[in-house]
Amino acid sequence: MQRRSYTSDEGWLLSYADLITNLLIFFAMLLAAAEVSRTRMQQIAEGLSGIEQPASLSAIQEEIEQRIAEEGLEELIQTDLTDEGLKLSLNSGLVFDSGQAAIRTEQADTLDSMLQTLVPYAGRYDFAVEGHTDSTPLVNGATYATNWELSTGRANAVRTRLETVGLTEDRIRVEGYADTVPLPEDELVGLSAGEQLARHRRVVVRIY
Repeated sequence: MQRRSYTSDEGWLLSYADLITNLLIFFAMLLAAAEVSRTRMQQIAEGLSGIEQPASLSAIQEEIEQRIAEEGLEELIQTDLTDEGLKLSLNSGLVFDSGQAAIRTEQADTLDSMLQTLVPYAGRYDFAVEGHTDSTPLVNGATYATNWELSTGRANAVRTRLETVGLTEDRIRVEGYADTVPLPEDELVGLSAGEQLARHRRVVVRIY
């Protein structure tokens, strides 16, 4: 079968087909980028350039972990860089009394000092404060009726401290989860039942 040859009058079809193909590729790249988290995009950029950006979430994590090590706060604060953002997990057992949402007086200054580290990045990132509890129901007569109120109350207490150190309220949101978002099983391996419950009791400041 003889192949069809394009005449000069049909040459524009080739250019048009190339344009459509390039547009499809461009929009596919935009769609893919829209579904990639900021954390992943920063990791990709740093991988391509070989240079860590000073205000990236990984750089913030390094700064905070250095402070944690210098001040011996490993039991109080843990960090985790995820696709959802940089998470600072506060040990509720050390920050709050049992069943209460008021930050312990002896921990207030230490907590403020750590949260102050985030202030320079407030113009670039948003912050979510997540309250979590274990699955143990609160006893009758407790200050809070359920773990929902307790988790939200603790998250609000940390939100107040964030505003005290300099973050504006329009950059912060508060989320209370009670015991509905347990930690992954691989983070609880080797812990006793009591230690696992303690790990679930946490307030997470998420930077995203």
